[in-house]
Amino acid sequence: MIVIIGILSGLLVALFLLIKMLPDKVQYIETVIIKKSARKIYDAIRYQEQLMQWSAWPKETKSDCIVENTDGQIGVQTVYLNKKGKKFGYQEITKLIENEQIDFYLKSFVAPFEKDVRLTFILREHSENETLVVMWFDEKLRKPHFLIAYFGGILKWVHRMHLKDLAYLKEYVEAL
Repeated sequence: MIVIIGILSGLLVALFLLIKMLPDKVQYIETVIIKKSARKIYDAIRYQEQLMQWSAWPKETKSDCIVENTDGQIGVQTVYLNKKGKKFGYQEITKLIENEQIDFYLKSFVAPFEKDVRLTFILREHSENETLVVMWFDEKLRKPHFLIAYFGGILKWVHRMHLKDLAYLKEYVEAL
């Protein structure tokens, strides 16, 4: 019995230390060079109807999407629906700088570990008819729920999804 209590106490201490020591913020920057003007890329990102044509998220999450509010403008939302038509999250454009930057706020109604999720695309002329696209992901996690994201592999999955999105954006825009 003492051994079981010792093991349980050790597990509780380890869990407490994980909650205390693991970062509750995830940030990364990824880049891609696309052989098109910033204008074409800007429109492919800000117009949610276009974004849903190249984004990996609808297919990977097996969701349908609807666009609410005026597409291409601040406040437009791409709402994610499950197979029963129930909303489970959205992304909303919160800032636009013409041909330079698109900021998103992302909200999930089913991820208990998310506190605040932001995604920014920055576009910079790289060379003639080439644009550097910088994607900056910034997520604040809710403790202690964030252990689900760490140990469930969700953080790595999200990062892989963003890498797919940049590759698909490049493919989509260069085919225009």
